[in-house]
Amino acid sequence: MANSKANEEARLVRAEVQNVLGIRLAEVTFDKDGGLLVVGGENGAGKSSLLDALRWALDGVKPKGKEMLRHGADKGTVSLKLAGQMVEIKRSVTEKGAYLKATWATGADVKSPQKVLDALIGTFGIDPTEFLMMNGEQQAKRVQEVMGVDFSDLDAHHKRLFEERTIANRRVRDAEGELRNLPQIDGDPVEPVVLSDLVARLEEAEKSKRDHEENVALLEQVAKKATVLAAEIDEATKRLGSLRASRDEMFAVVQNGEAELIDTAPLREKLKDAEAINAKASAFKRRAEAELKVKVLSTDVVKTEVELEAIAAKRLARVGAAPCKVPGVCISDGVVCYDPELDANTTDADREQHSLPISELSDGQRLRLAFEIAAAGAPDLKVMFLRHGSLLDAANRKYVAELAQERGYTVVMEIVGDNEVDVLIEDGVSK
Repeated sequence: MANSKANEEARLVRAEVQNVLGIRLAEVTFDKDGGLLVVGGENGAGKSSLLDALRWALDGVKPKGKEMLRHGADKGTVSLKLAGQMVEIKRSVTEKGAYLKATWATGADVKSPQKVLDALIGTFGIDPTEFLMMNGEQQAKRVQEVMGVDFSDLDAHHKRLFEERTIANRRVRDAEGELRNLPQIDGDPVEPVVLSDLVARLEEAEKSKRDHEENVALLEQVAKKATVLAAEIDEATKRLGSLRASRDEMFAVVQNGEAELIDTAPLREKLKDAEAINAKASAFKRRAEAELKVKVLSTDVVKTEVELEAIAAKRLARVGAAPCKVPGVCISDGVVCYDPELDANTTDADREQHSLPISELSDGQRLRLAFEIAAAGAPDLKVMFLRHGSLLDAANRKYVAELAQERGYTVVMEIVGDNEVDVLIEDGVSK
């Protein structure tokens, strides 16, 4: 028989466990149409051993830290009767090792039975509450495995962009804080005054003035001497002529100097205001630079957010094209989101907009999400185990029963106690 037969639905009909883990003998009959089967008992009675044994028969994985063979026994067995192409699974254990045998409906032995069972179990199934006990990153990874999509490249890109956006936003906040600390400046921007140039011009003007004053004083002296010499013209004709010539020459110099004199009052006034002008010019410059810095850094944030939105769109596209779709489920920014009202025809945009992250779901919605993921991960094996049934209130227990009946799954749930149980385990024996 071809292994592809394992892709036919498999349903539990009956199970018998003997001398495995804490079970001496347990016999369980299952409803062929599925539904909730509650296994109860006190702590240590063996109810967990029953679920472990049934699961071991299917996946061959021993519970961590436990030996499958019951203490004191020579041989332990778990026999499962199924409805479907595969009709029997028998796993046994002795001190020498464990053995597996499976039979097709035709009576032929299944070759490589564990390989066939692995294909039947799929990537994730059997216990939906295991999904709810994972952290967010593990949940997202599991959903990707179930749906057959890979976001590893987008996750790495998203992580880098998220870090870049965080840094960019921090820089924008710092720049905005710097901008808020700068005062508003009234009026129009002003150019700074070059103090060295202004001082040089003032010194030049003052030198010109001193030179002029010296020339005026010299002119006065020459004029006086000329008067004296004029009185003595007879005695010093030659000297008088020379002095007159000198006088005329100096007079011309004085006249030219008066024409070139620079008014020092505006320069002194500008020098007096230069410090205030420069402070205002510097303030305008700092504020303009701060505004530009905020603008540039904000552009970096917008660019990063656009790239993050592109990654989110790619995630949705991959989910939409996934080989295996889980109703109502999407992955947004690495977080599993869910809305039980959404179906396969819902657009990607609506799916992301209306779905809620797991942390915001009700207990019932979380259970349904875990059930849907488990069902998608192992669509051909109509069996699930719930180890923590005691944590469910009456409403959610009823909800699990309705889900199991609705989808045709047999859900074996473990609780502590003997109230409203289908199978009671006492001292390793089913009642």
